[in-house]
Amino acid sequence: YQGDGDLSAIGTAESIHAAARGENIVAIYINNAIYGMTGGQMAPTTLLGMKTATTPYGRDPRLNGYPYKIAEMMTHLDGATYITRQSVHTAANVRKCKKAIRKAFENAMAGNGFSLVEVVSTCNSGWKLSPVASNQWLAENMLPFYPLGDIKDVKKE
Repeated sequence: YQGDGDLSAIGTAESIHAAARGENIVAIYINNAIYGMTGGQMAPTTLLGMKTATTPYGRDPRLNGYPYKIAEMMTHLDGATYITRQSVHTAANVRKCKKAIRKAFENAMAGNGFSLVEVVSTCNSGWKLSPVASNQWLAENMLPFYPLGDIKDVKKE
């Protein structure tokens, strides 16, 4: 269980190598595009133009670089066999996310290799929005950049 600051920043190397080796583990990756637990700083997944404590005028690619999609990056690793991106901003999406998490654990238990479940979620306090407004902002801004669905699903033989 890792946040976007962990899996996409300080823990990237370990996560990439575990996926490359095909470890039978599941990484559940919470992407809320901000360091929500340490003051609301910019994360590697912060969207362009998004305001944070460290980008008060919005993320500028000339100063801060571009956000990246760790799930798509991991698809190129042969040991990563199930990679999906889900969301929890509606009840229907919560149900889909639960199914994806179950599938990821079944994949690992079957010895098929590394699984990543990215969960696009809100951060009401970091975004400084109400829960309802956060869900709407996620749908309008996060999902176009981080589209939902299975990205890779390979069964090892």
